[in-house]
Amino acid sequence: MRILMAARRYPPDVFSGTETVFQSLYQQARERHEVRLVVGFSRARELVPAEAAAVDLRGLSKGRAWARMARGIASEARSFRPDVVLSNSIEVPPVGVPAACIVHDLNFGEASGASIKSTLAGRAKAGFYAARSRGLDAVITVSAASARVLAHAGVPGDKVTVVHNGVDVDRFAPTAGPGWGDDPFRSDRGVGSAERPIRFAYPSRILPGKGQHHAIDAIARLPRDHKRRARLTVVGAAADPVYLDQVRVQAFDQPVDFATDVPDIAPYYRDADVILFPTVMDEGFGFTAVDAMAAGRPCIWFDQPAIREATGGIGVAVPRGDVVALRDAMKALMDDPDARARIGREGRAFVLAQRSWAAVWQRYEAVLAGIRR
Repeated sequence: MRILMAARRYPPDVFSGTETVFQSLYQQARERHEVRLVVGFSRARELVPAEAAAVDLRGLSKGRAWARMARGIASEARSFRPDVVLSNSIEVPPVGVPAACIVHDLNFGEASGASIKSTLAGRAKAGFYAARSRGLDAVITVSAASARVLAHAGVPGDKVTVVHNGVDVDRFAPTAGPGWGDDPFRSDRGVGSAERPIRFAYPSRILPGKGQHHAIDAIARLPRDHKRRARLTVVGAAADPVYLDQVRVQAFDQPVDFATDVPDIAPYYRDADVILFPTVMDEGFGFTAVDAMAAGRPCIWFDQPAIREATGGIGVAVPRGDVVALRDAMKALMDDPDARARIGREGRAFVLAQRSWAAVWQRYEAVLAGIRR
């Protein structure tokens, strides 16, 4: 097939789960098909692939960025003459070619029920998605939970297909580091030793909906002996500078470090003993938990349907927003290296069987072949 792939944001110019999904799909597609990539950039041209048709979106409002991307996609469609178009989110104008888009979620970075203003904005955007979907041949979403949200927003159900995301099982492969012995799944760090603390990590975009403040609150509430041998690293893209300043203040005099806008987040998974994922937004998938599984690390997550679906229920789920339950789960895993190793092994086996990108791309191919005229 000749496939035109389009995304308004692309790594490493913009780095989050939805962008890395599309990057992985592009890498799979170009190994098997003739592919043209159209991407926007908001920082620098050299931060997107050299072979891409790049659209300069620097300094533009969302509306103007969408319009410029639409012109760039239409221009490439005329010259490339693809069989199908696949876009990351709904940003493809009518180009006279069968088109599919990926919808990851409709939370737009907001915590669930964050405010009346954000709720109204979410409803408006959901209405926009519903209207735009009528001009598409297929809408691919990443979980049954997201499919239900799309149906509620008015997207026709016969256009929606669920294809779960994949994970780079090689990039996140577990390794044994200091304190791990020869077993990449088992660390005895923190057991009877003040010198080798249990290392928690929360790798994700840093913004209120992701709930980094809950992770910091939980580690601050640990009993004194546990807190003395615990360390938390908050790592990820600083998506909200004001919120980042707030959680830095919250973390003052606590066993918390920050690593923002790092070039590669995978080592932070491998170096941790336990991954935290206390997100309070309605996730479409939950990459932090699944990446933790790929790295062979146990993950404690705030329970919600999409994350339970993405992980197959592997990990430690606690009620959303319950910081005391989060603290208690952290304490329990600190005291139980056998449980940490067991959950890590189960998670790694699950992603190898269910979440490889090669298998995921085969499902995308079936969707695209089905809409090709």
